[in-house]
Amino acid sequence: MNISETLLAATKRLQASSSSARIDTEILLCHVLDCNSAHLAAWPEKKLSPGQAQQFDQLISRRETGTPVAYLTGKREFWSLELEVTPATLIPRPETETLIEFVLEQFKQQKKCHVVDLGTGSGAIALAIAREHPDWEITATDISQDALTVAQKNAAKHQINNVEFKISHWFNALKGESFDIIISNPPYVAEGDPHLLNGDVRFEPAISLISGKQGMDDVEIITAEAGRYLKNNGWLILEHGYDQKKQVQDCFEASDFKTIVQKTDLPGQSRMTAGCRTSTEYTTKTS
Repeated sequence: MNISETLLAATKRLQASSSSARIDTEILLCHVLDCNSAHLAAWPEKKLSPGQAQQFDQLISRRETGTPVAYLTGKREFWSLELEVTPATLIPRPETETLIEFVLEQFKQQKKCHVVDLGTGSGAIALAIAREHPDWEITATDISQDALTVAQKNAAKHQINNVEFKISHWFNALKGESFDIIISNPPYVAEGDPHLLNGDVRFEPAISLISGKQGMDDVEIITAEAGRYLKNNGWLILEHGYDQKKQVQDCFEASDFKTIVQKTDLPGQSRMTAGCRTSTEYTTKTS
């Protein structure tokens, strides 16, 4: 079949299992043909080789069973960085860019900064910040060596040299260190949450998603311990679930964070809480 016929047939196959069937088929076909979507539109009559057709059919079959497109292609874009992703890492998502935007705005005047990204996964947060601020010193940690290996590959691919990678469960390997910014997208999904049965998260590492009965275990650990690792005027910045805004704020206040800022992502969902420990009175800002 040609490109046009292949796209039509594959889209029909995926309609029952994917809400983005056409987009999925285009991404996967571009992956097989090593081209962009403009090529598909420009050459609809071009035939696939037998090898290309077989590879594409196998990818569509796996997508029918729910395997995320990012795991099928082995890549996902985040903050204009094409990142390698594997089943050892979470798939970077647009809502996490809310954290990057906050860092760039809040610390735009800061020439030097020591940042740690806890639970870096594919390296998305650490590498985005490192590329924007090549003079900053970034540490990226993860409990998984497989995930760290992926993050290191991504750093090498984009020639980002100001990130140090460490195996660590939260702060365990950071004793004696202090940071201007502690940032993390920790696990925050509750055990038994029905969302775990749907979509891409079925295939993502549970250790990176699930955090106790209320989804708050890791947030509580990080907020409780962060103060020992923050410099004066240092900030803790966390991503969290859309319905955890009040719970996370309570954790920050209980851990003596005074200035607290909460942000929403582009769809308007509560997504980020940040706190500084140096103000004398509590101030909470939401936007």
